[in-house]
Amino acid sequence: MKSKTSCFNKTIFKKNMTHFWPLWALYSCYLIVSLPVGLWFDMQYYLQDDSYSQLQRQVYAISGAMRAAMNPVITFAFAAVMIMAVFSYLYSAKNTNMIHSLPVDRRELFVTNIISAFAFMIVPQILTFIITVFVCIGAHITNIQYILYWFGAEAAMTFFALALGAFVAMFTGQLMAFPVYYVVVNYLYVGCWYLINMVIESVCFGVSNNWNPGKSCILSPIYYLTNNLRIQSVENSEYVTVGIEFKGAYLLGIYAVAGVVFLIAAYQLYKRRKLETAGDLISMRGIKPVFRWGVAVCAGLLGGNTVADTIGNSFSSAKVHFWILAAGTLIFGAIGFFVAEMLIEKNFRVFHKKRVGEWAVLTVVLAAFLGALKLDLFRIEGKIPDVSEVKVVSLDLDYTLRYTEPDDIQKIIDLQKEILAQKEECLSAENQYYLSITYTLKDGKKLRRSYTVPVGQDAAADKDSVVAKVTALESDPDKMMQNMFGNYYKTNEYYAGSISFVDENGRTEDYRFTQEELDAVMEAVQKDVEAGNMTDYQLYSLRAGDEDNTYRDRYFNNLDISFYNPDGIIWNYSSYSVDGVDVTEAVLTGEKTAEEAEAYFPNSDSAYVEFGSKCTNIIETLKKLGILNSERKLMTYDEYDALMNPVTAVREKGIPHIS
Repeated sequence: MKSKTSCFNKTIFKKNMTHFWPLWALYSCYLIVSLPVGLWFDMQYYLQDDSYSQLQRQVYAISGAMRAAMNPVITFAFAAVMIMAVFSYLYSAKNTNMIHSLPVDRRELFVTNIISAFAFMIVPQILTFIITVFVCIGAHITNIQYILYWFGAEAAMTFFALALGAFVAMFTGQLMAFPVYYVVVNYLYVGCWYLINMVIESVCFGVSNNWNPGKSCILSPIYYLTNNLRIQSVENSEYVTVGIEFKGAYLLGIYAVAGVVFLIAAYQLYKRRKLETAGDLISMRGIKPVFRWGVAVCAGLLGGNTVADTIGNSFSSAKVHFWILAAGTLIFGAIGFFVAEMLIEKNFRVFHKKRVGEWAVLTVVLAAFLGALKLDLFRIEGKIPDVSEVKVVSLDLDYTLRYTEPDDIQKIIDLQKEILAQKEECLSAENQYYLSITYTLKDGKKLRRSYTVPVGQDAAADKDSVVAKVTALESDPDKMMQNMFGNYYKTNEYYAGSISFVDENGRTEDYRFTQEELDAVMEAVQKDVEAGNMTDYQLYSLRAGDEDNTYRDRYFNNLDISFYNPDGIIWNYSSYSVDGVDVTEAVLTGEKTAEEAEAYFPNSDSAYVEFGSKCTNIIETLKKLGILNSERKLMTYDEYDALMNPVTAVREKGIPHIS
């Protein structure tokens, strides 16, 4: 008679539960302290404040406790420990031979160990759920359904974390290598993306802050869940808290399905695993080349970029910086390759013909990659959108400018082409500022570039220079007024203002304008802007490299203007993203009216206006209004420094002390 086969062994299951009880006991303590205990204390805290409604108390207490009890990092960490425990026999030759000599097949062992690991975590979760329900009843919390949502979400996350752990466990024969592999697998995609992006930024002129892998980061589970799984309170249109939202909960469904695939793959690997690989760093022969190349590429890119940033930044030439990067990448790549081979073979004798040949191929691949970046074969550095693809473009040197008209967008595109043509000049300039260009494309994507460009009076003297063209755009009276008082400055209600004065004893006094005085001052400010008198005091790029004279004619007496606009105060530099839509850009392009966007912008704001001796309209107005007199005088920053630090001022600048 044929004997029955089983997928589950009670004896092994009981052994796992009793032998590893400290693990599931510790996990139980973490959950109980985080959820039911935390919920009780949070509820008691909110009960002390009468400003909260009963619903608000419940929502805030439950959401806070659930966030503490559903931390992806902690869940994955416990899952890794559980998998290490139940499959620990695979990492010792003696234990693995003994276990596999028992009258149980590998399927029975695998299924029993997986169920054991799952029980280590799911039983504490069930226990925590039950305790939390009783706590809710005792604390008069009626929204118990959210606790059930937590249990479902945590169980799904746990299943995937355990399945991924079982899959990773099959690739190594060393116990301490498993947690390293587990972390690497969870961050492999974002790590590789980051390293490659770091090298791209180092080689490609203008490419910076380009880290935006987007939804593809789902391939790095812990990273993606940490950044996209949210438990937050929900408010209605009247900003009244009405419930709790599990944002990104659908991700757990996706990962749960992936967990099934990983479990099946783990079982297939387990069936084919050779017992003699216990103690080996890599238990699967086909993975060894991947390990060597992975370590080599990561070591090369990280080491090369570090050397280039440390030494290469001492050189202004982009070519020198690149060759330092290339040399560092190839050297550290070779070190990483042979160190990885030593770890695999457990031997220092790894420099044989076959491995040296493989290293040579790796070197060619790395060199080809860097060469392709340098020659811009991937069209990264030279990527410029067509004007028909752009919805909004922003330009930022001294302040942010935004354009939506095709003719204006084309000017910025032409400017970017000029910058790329003057790459070496831009990188080697003594006085540099960062010029940022951001295109918002019609498909919703953004293209950002940030270039170092020559600045200062000498650079601006050449009317064909980049800084001259940008500052000409910035000097446009309408744009400058927008930068100072918001995009709707023409309809602002300027309701308060003041100017600061310092007496001969260093005491500061704020003179507050009457409404009539404020109206006159604002008219004078606009006249000075239109006359170009404010340019030197708003555009710092024109004075770069001339720090000694920067404050010679800039007054310490600044204007502080407060204003109100019923349609909201919108600034070009502001970026309010709602459901992935930049509200500021939506208003500028007409996709949203000011009334629709009003909820996202403040109605009141203030401006701090610097001015100097060239602002004749402001000065004459202050004199005409009688605000300037023998006691209230305008004082430059240098004169203020001389007053407050007379010894230092005389020694360093030769400025006489004001008395």
